[in-house]
Parts: sequence; structure tokens; C-alpha cells
Amino acid sequence: MAASEGPPAAPRRPGAAAENPWPFRLAVGAAVAVLGFVFPPFRIVSLTPGTADPAGNAAAAAPAGFDPVAVAAKFWAADLPAAHPRAVDLAQLAPALRADAEAAKKRFAQAAGLGTAYYFVRGSGRVVARERNVLRLAVTGAETEFVTIRLGPVFGNTVRDGSGLLDVNAFPGLQEFNALAAALNTLVEQRVLPALKENAQVGKVVTFVGCAEAPESAPDSGEPLFTVVPVQAEVR
Repeated sequence: MAASEGPPAAPRRPGAAAENPWPFRLAVGAAVAVLGFVFPPFRIVSLTPGTADPAGNAAAAAPAGFDPVAVAAKFWAADLPAAHPRAVDLAQLAPALRADAEAAKKRFAQAAGLGTAYYFVRGSGRVVARERNVLRLAVTGAETEFVTIRLGPVFGNTVRDGSGLLDVNAFPGLQEFNALAAALNTLVEQRVLPALKENAQVGKVVTFVGCAEAPESAPDSGEPLFTVVPVQAEVR
């Protein structure tokens, strides 16, 4: 008689191995976490260029070897003041612009190639209104016309290009030329605007030299002809 092989094994129920899946799930989760730490699916990067100056300093934005602050200071102290006498008289420009803005632009404005045209203008006006960032002046000699004087902040290339004295081809590249524009804007904010903000109250007369973008057409009657960024100003 054959030896007894013991009681038959109980039949295996389907899915018996999955009755307690948690140890298996915890092991898989731990493995995924380790892989995610070693090989992250994304990384966080700064959208700010590494060469940018958090204070907005023009010198930091310029390539090494070019000092826009020094170049701007020299231009501000020598070349720009020497050009003040040849700036167009606002009392002459105002009626010409009102009569034919395009003809006035061709006669009095300057532009680099096909770029924006600017007026380099001198004149005076009585302060008739003051807002946070601009003064509104009634033009001396043409009292029915108005301009606004910018009190800041100053952006763009109006000061750099407005006098017509600076040529991009005289600089190493466009980056340096733009850094020079920022440095000149800073000089306006530091050396011209503080006294204007403090002293130019309604009723005062402001005498100035400055740069303004030439409008494409004459504005409506009673509206300012343009906005001047002053490079020199006196209040009396």
C-alpha cells in the first residue's frame, strides 16, 4: 500500500496574493520617490538673466570694457551744454507744428535713419497745472499752446537721440548704445528733476532745454504739443 502523502493542499483562491497589497505599494512608492529625487522631472530656473543688475544700473548691463556712466558724464558736461544754443526755439516751433506737423518735423527734427524723430528744443512756459509725473506749461510767446515737462521716471532713448549728437556707429554695438541711453536718463533724474519737483509750482515760469519725440500730427486744440524730457531747467 502506498505511503500517505498527507492531506491535499487547499485550493488557491484567485487573487489571494493581492489580499494585502500595502507592503508592495509602499515599496513601489519608495522607489519612485528615490528616482524622483535623483532624476527630477523638472527644475526651477530664474527667468532673470544672470548679468542683470537688480538695481537697474546701466554700467552692469554693458559689456566689459565699456563704461556708459563715464561716457554719459562726459557728454552731459561738455557736448550737450555746447549744443543748447542751437536747440529750436519753442515759440517758433509751436506755431509751425500746429500749422503742419510733417513740415515742422522735416525742418526742425532729427532722426537716426528711418527711426523716431525728435525735437531738441529750448523755451519757457508758465506752469498751469501739475500732476505727479508731469508739469503742464503755457508756452511763452505762444500762450494758447501747451507742452508738458516730464518729472520722471525717464525711460527710452529720447535724451540719447533727441540732441542728434550721438551716432550709434561711433559705439562698439547696440548694447553699449542702449546702456548709454539708460545712463543719460539717470543723469536727468538725478540732476534736473529734483529741483523741478521741489520748485515748479503753479504760476511759476520754467525755462528749459530738452528733448521731445516729434508727434505725427498736431494734437487737438488745448492739448499739449508734446512732452519734453528736460536736460536743463530753471524755475523763477
